[in-house]
Amino acid sequence: MTDSELIKNHTLFFAYFCHLIENHQTDSPEVLSDIGYKLEDEINRRNITGFQIEEYMKNANLDPQDRLMVNIYLYPDLDEMNDKVGQS
Repeated sequence: MTDSELIKNHTLFFAYFCHLIENHQTDSPEVLSDIGYKLEDEINRRNITGFQIEEYMKNANLDPQDRLMVNIYLYPDLDEMNDKVGQS
């Protein structure tokens, strides 16, 4: 998996994980937490910084639903940083 793929998977995972937790739609948050820890460990192992993640997300071509989840749960200013909103 490339760094870009890892960043995208990591970010989307945590955005949807937050959504599931907030809406009480997960029966086993521990299992999802374990997945999240593995993704986070790989991000740290590769020395990918928060700045690199944010920069990637500014320019990522995400589906509208994915962009919405990331915007709501992780990067509320993403729409302002990205003029691709609503484009897929």
